[in-house]
Amino acid sequence: MMQWQIEPMASWPYRDTAGSRKTNPFRAKFDDTLRLLEDELEHLGVVGAVAVRVVARAADVRRDGMLRARAQVLHPGVALSFRSSTAGDLTYPCDQFQGRWYADVDWQVNLRAIALGLEALRKLDRYGIAGRGEQYAGWRAIEASPSKPAFASAHEAREWLRSLVSAEDGVNDASLLRLGAREVHPDRNGGRRDLWDLYDAARQLIEGGGR
Repeated sequence: MMQWQIEPMASWPYRDTAGSRKTNPFRAKFDDTLRLLEDELEHLGVVGAVAVRVVARAADVRRDGMLRARAQVLHPGVALSFRSSTAGDLTYPCDQFQGRWYADVDWQVNLRAIALGLEALRKLDRYGIAGRGEQYAGWRAIEASPSKPAFASAHEAREWLRSLVSAEDGVNDASLLRLGAREVHPDRNGGRRDLWDLYDAARQLIEGGGR
């Protein structure tokens, strides 16, 4: 069975499609989405837990990695990140869709779009259009994790962010993370992911409540 967990993001770090989102075109239930996603990730040989990243407060995520009943997800987008034994570290963000009604959860709709996208990519192999997983190359993250943590403490991570965005000492964590995400996003840095990976390591330490 697929192991997945919610990972909160302080802000949406990818290109925002606000103003051009489409209403949910799907008719599947969320359980159907999870089953489809599990099938596609099994094909990719997922290693370890799957991260489902949404814009929410760290306090809104339970210890088991699921959202609390009254959690507020502050952006419709979702980013799916995982390690594939065949294609390496992959991340798929999507915020193209929004729900039709209150119970039609935006991020779950976008997660279904990602699952269907993975299914479509797999068909490229099936019909011989791609081989050896080339169709996944554009979504690759770093090929290997660093051998030691990027930061020794949350304090060190904060200092790195302050230096990165030239912030004063009084700037709070939420502002630091928002400014940092904007500064290091690959779209602003020629597709480079090294700064983004450093930022993500800093974010996890800071949102974890460490010193």
